[in-house]
Amino acid sequence: MMIPMVNEVVRCLEESIIATPAEADMALVYGLGFPPFHGGAFRWLDTLGSAKYLDMAQQYQHLGPLYEVPEGLRNKARHNEPYYPPVEPARPVGDLKTA
Repeated sequence: MMIPMVNEVVRCLEESIIATPAEADMALVYGLGFPPFHGGAFRWLDTLGSAKYLDMAQQYQHLGPLYEVPEGLRNKARHNEPYYPPVEPARPVGDLKTA
């Protein structure tokens, strides 16, 4: 399951073991083989939504501490905050030219 890995990488960010979500995502994609189309654990969390992840992870908390969601992630879920800032398009869609 991905829950222990995601929880641990969030703990690493909270404890300043890693500096940024992007740093962790690059390490997971290039080092552990995390599926690149998901972009890493933090990008995956932002895509899924922290609240949805929290709901999913809480089902497994009885399995032990590895499955306990870190408090920082709980706060993000409560406030609907992403790990990455929203990305604006490089130019308005109406400005794109087609062949």
